[in-house]
Amino acid sequence: MAGLRDRLSRVYNTLLPLALVVLIVGPVLPNAALGGAPSRLAQWLKKISVIQTWNMYAPDPTRAHTYIAIYAEFEDGRREPLAEAEQADAGWDTTWAWDKTRVDIWRFYAVLNPDKPNNNRLWYLRSICVREALDGDPPRKIVAERVRRRFTAPDKVRAGKPGLGPAERKSLATMDCKSWPVRDMVAAAQARHG
Repeated sequence: MAGLRDRLSRVYNTLLPLALVVLIVGPVLPNAALGGAPSRLAQWLKKISVIQTWNMYAPDPTRAHTYIAIYAEFEDGRREPLAEAEQADAGWDTTWAWDKTRVDIWRFYAVLNPDKPNNNRLWYLRSICVREALDGDPPRKIVAERVRRRFTAPDKVRAGKPGLGPAERKSLATMDCKSWPVRDMVAAAQARHG
């Protein structure tokens, strides 16, 4: 009896891990090479609420390199690019990934979700109004754009295409630097800085 129990235990200890490997790896194997078995296995696993895809490892990977570009519009009709616009024109390298400042992080969050309200963007644009007012030439309003360059697919890069696509610009937000919250922020900053 002990010999049969040992053999059954050995079979169980071999088949269970093997079955788990098939259930975990099987659904993501190429369908064409295995006659559609991976997709049939995936459908069966969905019935028992087990979904296994590569998305679980990177559910929403970054697909583009994005900057915020900001321009100041003045009472006399001038429109000037600010430091953010200069960064959006020249910053398309990997240095930013390793050398972030607190301001870079604010810029990153300000440009997220361009089609939705974003409090980070609101406060960042207000801070730009304050920064420019403290520099002595306060703008009438600030205009922000999202500048985005999509990553080229790896196979196309290997074929010689550039790593980033062309710049796509999208209007992001406008901040009136004469509005009451900004006026109060400017007054408080000027009182602090003398």
